[in-house]
Amino acid sequence: MKKSILLKRIGAALGAALMVSACGGGKAEGGKALYRVDVYSQLANYAGQQVGWFGKVVKDKFNLELNIIPSGEGVYATRMSSGNLGDLVVFGNNGEEFTNAIAAGMLLDWNKNDLIGAHGPDIKKGMPQALQFNQDTFGGGTALYGFGHNAATNTSVVESYFYHPDIRFDIYQAIGSPEISGIEDYLLTLKKMVDYAPMGDSGLPAYAFSLFPDWDGAMVMSVKCIGAYYGYDEFGLGLYNAADNTFQPVLTEGGYYLQGLKFFNKAFQMGILDPDSATQTFSDVSTKYADGRVYWSMFSWLGPTNYNTQERTAQGKGMFAVAAKDQKNIVYGSPVYGGERIWTIGAKAKYPERIMELINWLCTPEGIMVSTYGPQGLAWDYDAGSKPYFTEFGLEVQSNPNAPVPAEAGGGIWSDGLNKINNTTFTADEINPVSGERYNSVFWSSELARDPSPAKKKWQDAMGALSEDEYLINNGHRTVVVASGFVKDVGRTMELEQRYTQVSTAIKDGSWRAIYAKNDAEFDRAVADMVSQAKGLGYDECIAWDTAEAAKRAAAVRRAMGR
Repeated sequence: MKKSILLKRIGAALGAALMVSACGGGKAEGGKALYRVDVYSQLANYAGQQVGWFGKVVKDKFNLELNIIPSGEGVYATRMSSGNLGDLVVFGNNGEEFTNAIAAGMLLDWNKNDLIGAHGPDIKKGMPQALQFNQDTFGGGTALYGFGHNAATNTSVVESYFYHPDIRFDIYQAIGSPEISGIEDYLLTLKKMVDYAPMGDSGLPAYAFSLFPDWDGAMVMSVKCIGAYYGYDEFGLGLYNAADNTFQPVLTEGGYYLQGLKFFNKAFQMGILDPDSATQTFSDVSTKYADGRVYWSMFSWLGPTNYNTQERTAQGKGMFAVAAKDQKNIVYGSPVYGGERIWTIGAKAKYPERIMELINWLCTPEGIMVSTYGPQGLAWDYDAGSKPYFTEFGLEVQSNPNAPVPAEAGGGIWSDGLNKINNTTFTADEINPVSGERYNSVFWSSELARDPSPAKKKWQDAMGALSEDEYLINNGHRTVVVASGFVKDVGRTMELEQRYTQVSTAIKDGSWRAIYAKNDAEFDRAVADMVSQAKGLGYDECIAWDTAEAAKRAAAVRRAMGR
């Protein structure tokens, strides 16, 4: 569609959006003065004022300006020392930093003066179990310091797939769609794909795999993800089997972590692993996906989001799920107790009731839909039957985050206006009471009924399913990670904490050396050196701690399942 025509249609949609906004309250209720809110979010990837469409929505509705403060080296310690973490505070997990902030009096008790009852009615009504869990676990049964992300109203809610391998399906079909029985079959298949199409869209070399170290935690992230294809979730220095609730230490001989190391080393030896993998950033990898230079994606959202533009899929090109026959990909059960990323309010907040009103709105159907998909009427809307659908502009921005946004809706480009707090309230797989469908657009009836692109149609015909989730479920590629409310013990001694850090560093450094081994003998030496070094630094003590923690998690799972 020509951009001039698209912008005219956007204008019409925007008029509807502004009408909806006005009906929904428009300017902040009661003529409240402009309030600049310091948002310290450990999940944020952005620093500065929230701008664009989300900034405008929040200002128009609440007369709030959000100043986003991301976490980084020394930021938490500095803010703790200052005595003020911020007004709205989002923790990346419910571990030591969160509990230390409570102990230091840095967080507000939501039960004080019935703050949540007066200004958070939708939170109180919608997620009672998540609130009770926070109160019992962190507030001694009386104080309430927030709630965890991705909350669900009942235990039957299961999130959509986060882990599944997407490959360039057009190239896969071009080489004859070879059968993929197990994980190693990807290597032969992808080698053929790279040989068939050795260059990306811009003419630069293409690879089967392109990794990055940015998200390496206790282990190399890309390597441990191989376990996620076979029912294993990351847990401390190892993997947790979601099917039988057992723990597999990271260096277990024949375990999934070492299998993953061997997998990526074979890819390197075959010349289909991006040689920049150990040094490049997530942003670099995203750019390579967008350029068509990577043919396999470990996350359901990474490759397709960057590569599958409207133009490419119209040409029959795209990345879609192709699972090995023996895979049991993990999916996360949505926690009625909330996840580990915690919404809180700082104890020094000047107007905590206004921050609570903002968080409360983010827990309503309107707030969830707008913060996720953009302004109603502009990017999405409900039809006469209250079913959600994307507008033409909403479809455009999914594949073109640089699309211009009308000044009346905040201006700039679409990606500028994305919600920079970067946390969720209810899970996207919760049912929207307005529509009776999930908030997750993958499952909207309008999306399932929409004519697929030529590329998606070829995949649907080949797989006998309309969506990736349907295909994976129908073929038994599924292990549910039960949301149990388990919270890791933060009581490790300083000595053990230091050993954890040293062992983790040894494993990550040794893993990257093993990945880049030039032959099998060099790989075996690299793994042996890694194991020896890790054990010398206290690996066995760390694993003993994790094993005990895994047993506690298993007990929590049994309780959650009523066993």
